[in-house]
Amino acid sequence: MADAITNLAGFSVTLDGKDLTDKIAPRLLSLSLTEKRGGEADTLELTIHDHDGAMAIPKPGARINLQLGWLQGRDVITGMIAKGSFKVDDADWSGPPDIITIRARSADFTADYRIRREQSWTDSTVGAIVTEIAGRNSLTPMIDADMAAIEVPVLAQDGRSDMAVVRALGRKHDAIATVKDGKLLFAPVGSPVTTSGKTIPGTTITRRLGDGYSYKRTERDKYDGAEARYHDQDEARRKTVTAGGSGGAGGKPKRLKKVYANESDAKAAASAEAKRIARKGAEFSMKLALGRPDLYPDRPVTLVGFKPEADGHKWLIAEVVHHLDGGQGGLTTDLKLETAG
Repeated sequence: MADAITNLAGFSVTLDGKDLTDKIAPRLLSLSLTEKRGGEADTLELTIHDHDGAMAIPKPGARINLQLGWLQGRDVITGMIAKGSFKVDDADWSGPPDIITIRARSADFTADYRIRREQSWTDSTVGAIVTEIAGRNSLTPMIDADMAAIEVPVLAQDGRSDMAVVRALGRKHDAIATVKDGKLLFAPVGSPVTTSGKTIPGTTITRRLGDGYSYKRTERDKYDGAEARYHDQDEARRKTVTAGGSGGAGGKPKRLKKVYANESDAKAAASAEAKRIARKGAEFSMKLALGRPDLYPDRPVTLVGFKPEADGHKWLIAEVVHHLDGGQGGLTTDLKLETAG
């Protein structure tokens, strides 16, 4: 009878281009990587044993490149998966026993991207604005074609950072607006294809894969769609536009507090909020006993073997947390899912 194959996870780490995997591996206590949708930076935390004082504390701004995956095992996808580049934010040294904890954020969120600026755009488009911001931050713009064509009559930066402007545009149009691997991405939440035209592959998760799971049905705050008001300059009065909503009994549109300058802005805001409300119809969280570093935010998921209410939804990954246990060589993945709308 053949020997059972032991599941063994692994990682690869470089610091400012120097491969430190072999040095860190025997000292690693834990590794945690959190990947989020939208404008929030991905975060990496490494906890390393420094019993002999041989480990140096990395300087702020040092660049870490991470690969994560399974070296061997059954019912796992073997091989290393690139998880991005990170810049060290801070590092702690404590003891006894002597331990170094390193925290890093997505390296693409540079200092320049956070600088407050004064600028305004008139008679522009989402594509033109995002492309300009990408250019001055040495990023490659990757913008959904339909969203790139959206007209922006007026936009003032008003002392906000480029990051804040892109986030605001993303929220206004219900888009993923973030930086990954040197690219400034701007695409609809839940889009079946990437900005480069590649199809985002779906994945199936069954009940037997989990150590724990939770399904929660929400009432969507009892809202059915959204409405926004704007000031009609010609008629000198306020008007209202509505988006979404199924017309079901008891439903009512959520009224946005802001009064918009024109009908176009009001429609965009109402539409984006209606889509967000639709995605909050249910939530699902799960811990995968065998980690899946190939999973990432906005990837479609099909659930199988749970309650019919959970299996019946179309899901999107909203957040992923990968945990690597240095002592045991185990890898788990925590998922947060939201309905695709």
